[in-house]
Amino acid sequence: MGFFANLFGKGEKADTSAATLKPQGVKLIDVRSRGEFKSGHIAGARNLDVGSFDFATQVKRLNPKHTYLVYCQSGSRSSRAAGSMRAAGLTVLDGGGMHRMKSNGWTVGP
Repeated sequence: MGFFANLFGKGEKADTSAATLKPQGVKLIDVRSRGEFKSGHIAGARNLDVGSFDFATQVKRLNPKHTYLVYCQSGSRSSRAAGSMRAAGLTVLDGGGMHRMKSNGWTVGP
């Protein structure tokens, strides 16, 4: 990372590995469409489509005492969802895309 990224706190990424977060009870949220979710998702994830008309309403129903790890296909939608969820007062980690999640030890399953 460059000088300005480090200066403004953008140089560090949170540890989103399964080995670290599973024992902490993090809640997984797949922010892709329902169809994408049905075609394969990280085991134990819940689907909240960031592109749906009621995403904000669904976010309001989430328990603010939990920590959430959001992911999508490439990382773009998860970034947008994480920002919205943080603005709603939730503790959220951005897991990025499916490839990154799998490389961090998360498995695809039910």
